[in-house]
Amino acid sequence: MKLMLKNLMALGLMIVVLIGSYFMLVRYFSQQEAQQTSRTATFFARTIDDALARLKHLPYVISQNPGVAEALAQNDGQRLSPMLKRFAERANADHIFLMDINGKTVAASNFDTRNSFIGKAYTFRPYFKEAITGEAGQFYAIGATTGQPGYFVSAPVFGPAGDIIGVMVVKIGLGVLNQAWQDSGEEILVSDENEVVVLASDPANLFHVLSPLSDFARQNVANAQQFGDQPLRLLDWQAGGNGQITLNGVSYLLTQAPIAPQNWTLHLLTNLSGIRQQAALSVAAGLVVLFGGIIASASFRSARLKRALGQSDADRARLSTEIEVRRAAESDLKLAQDELERASRLAALGQLSASITHELGQPIAAMRTYLAAEEIAVDSAPGNLNPALSGLVDRMQNICTQLRVFAAPKRGEPRVFDLCSACDASVELIAHGLGDITLTKTYGSDPVPVIGDQQRVEQVLINLLRNAVDAVSGQDQQEITLAVSVVDGWACAQVSDTGPGLGGRALADLQEPFMTTKPSGEGMGLGLAISAQIAQDMQGRLAAQDGKAGGAIFTLWLPLSKDIP
Repeated sequence: MKLMLKNLMALGLMIVVLIGSYFMLVRYFSQQEAQQTSRTATFFARTIDDALARLKHLPYVISQNPGVAEALAQNDGQRLSPMLKRFAERANADHIFLMDINGKTVAASNFDTRNSFIGKAYTFRPYFKEAITGEAGQFYAIGATTGQPGYFVSAPVFGPAGDIIGVMVVKIGLGVLNQAWQDSGEEILVSDENEVVVLASDPANLFHVLSPLSDFARQNVANAQQFGDQPLRLLDWQAGGNGQITLNGVSYLLTQAPIAPQNWTLHLLTNLSGIRQQAALSVAAGLVVLFGGIIASASFRSARLKRALGQSDADRARLSTEIEVRRAAESDLKLAQDELERASRLAALGQLSASITHELGQPIAAMRTYLAAEEIAVDSAPGNLNPALSGLVDRMQNICTQLRVFAAPKRGEPRVFDLCSACDASVELIAHGLGDITLTKTYGSDPVPVIGDQQRVEQVLINLLRNAVDAVSGQDQQEITLAVSVVDGWACAQVSDTGPGLGGRALADLQEPFMTTKPSGEGMGLGLAISAQIAQDMQGRLAAQDGKAGGAIFTLWLPLSKDIP
């Protein structure tokens, strides 16, 4: 309990330190950013001042042109207007126009547009009132005719007698500044002496006020029609401590710079989220260093435990390996015991088969001879005198034949022979027992050379064909197919039937001695065991599987010879 309380106190202390560090870093980074943004704000303020002052003397220069006084004297600016248009294009000014002493526009650079100033009076504008008194005028306003904001500079036009006969005005567009600020990503506001936003990087903030207008200021704005029909709503602007403000719910670091000639103020807003993120990253970096030290200490302390665990894992792995080796040895021993037991049974069976065939061979041959003699004596067809007895003798003869082959299989010298010829010979030997069964041979005329004992191969094929005959007997579809082919360098003889199939049994089960599905007396289950042994002796193998459409498929694989028989 005490340990848990101690850990909780340490955790609480760490949290307090982290929070305090975060706020200290926010304040520090804010001060650093304020120093940087102060220079940036001063730069933007100078940029605005330069943009407003670059055409400050243009009205005076144009007023010196003789065509200006002539247009005022004749009250006709038809010749002067095209010249003013050329001046505006070259100076990159929005508009240049000339008013007479009564404020009526005589000539204008937009004379050929729908919103031409010609004929309109702007006596309500301060720049006219200042110029008519002999002073250079300047004023920011939304154009009464065009509806576009701009900065107007004016100069009086003096006649030959030195009296004021008109006013020359140049309108400077400031939209390029707004666009430049938007492209730079900076958040900038410029407010006039009444705290009305006249320039902004975000157009949504234009023509809003930072603080409510006094009645006097609102009346002056209305008299000069400075902002047209703009409602001059209050901006969501709240000043905070430490040079911070909130604009539209977002906290910013505020940096201001004056634009003296116009009595404007530039407000540069720096989003505090970046500063806070920087402070959070610094705290996170400190945590990383702290936890790194803790982890290093823990790693050092756990190194010895890891070494001990490594030794334990090594001992366990060695023990597991020994167990696996022992299991593998036991498995191999079990297989060897099974093979030894099988070989012992086959050896005993071979000896028993030799004794049985020796003792029964002669009596069965004598019985067949007596039956044949009686059939000759009564002039009867073979097997018709006593069919039941003849059938029993045939069964006993077949059984003795299987036992004789198993007891003493003949082994000839290996030679090259045609597997197709062996298949033909095997078919001829079982053809008399086919009856209504259809046997189809599928192989070409080209020989398929193999190496081995042809008679023993025929013995295997005969056994497979007889099994197929027994399988299709009694079936609605009685078909057997014998195919010969070459697959991947092996000669393949395949016997397929339309019988009931293998029933999911493996060849290893089917070739077990005395394993048979035939009725009693019709076989001893030695055929597949003998066939598999013959295939193995000839470096081949015997395979069995159920057919996809039913029936069974037995395949004899033998090594293919390069020689032609």
